Amino acid sequence: MKTYEELLSDIEEDIDLMGTSHTVYAGMEDGRITDYDYLPSDSCTISITLKELQESLHQKLLYERASHFAMSTDKTAPKLAVIFPGIGYTVDKPLLYYSIQLARHYGYQIKSISYESLPGNIKGNSEKMKQAFDIAFKQTEQLLKDLDWSSYGEILFISKSIGTVIASAYISKYNLVAKSILFTPLTETFQFSLSGAIVFHGTSDPWAKTPSICTLAEQKEVPVFLIENANHSLETEDILNNLSILRTTMEHVKHFISGE
Repeated sequence: MKTYEELLSDIEEDIDLMGTSHTVYAGMEDGRITDYDYLPSDSCTISITLKELQESLHQKLLYERASHFAMSTDKTAPKLAVIFPGIGYTVDKPLLYYSIQLARHYGYQIKSISYESLPGNIKGNSEKMKQAFDIAFKQTEQLLKDLDWSSYGEILFISKSIGTVIASAYISKYNLVAKSILFTPLTETFQFSLSGAIVFHGTSDPWAKTPSICTLAEQKEVPVFLIENANHSLETEDILNNLSILRTTMEHVKHFISGE
């Protein structure tokens, strides 16, 4: 079975010869693209252009790297998950609530951050956004000041909206080696390194435009899960569709947390 790196190298050579729009046939095994060929066969049945296949494999490679980022070989060391909510999206709301349940299931201790006295109506107001970040970041530092980060074998940050900026800034300031789940990040989040991070973004998110998020994520080599027509809560107007979105999202979160 070829690695993603090997497949991407083969695709690059084929694109040079045949162009990005040339159709090939990919093969899947256990949800993983394992090979491709120029003609359909028993093992390669999925019709796809070289460009589409390249983009898909690149995202899968980034996700694989992120999901195995800084995994500890010491299975007895404690693990910690820190939760950074949004201003209105608290830890009892679906994305964070079920992520916490999954983290706890895989042996993580849970530490939740809460913010107080933040300014309202910050959307579109850079001054208020900066003020909210400064207040929330100071509160975060106070809440986490007694933690001995070196005592944990694995550290996981799960964040939402402005919480993605706070979490990423904290990792950067304190030089932590941590995996990150970024739910609906703001563009400000991408000023940081974001090693070991994955992103979930709705294409109808009014807080962050999809082209900007995709461009910034590509620059930082961060895998992005795009949810079509979803808003800043990764929801649409269709309630049953929202349940499907939540289930799919949590499946990705589960695999990311477990490293499986």
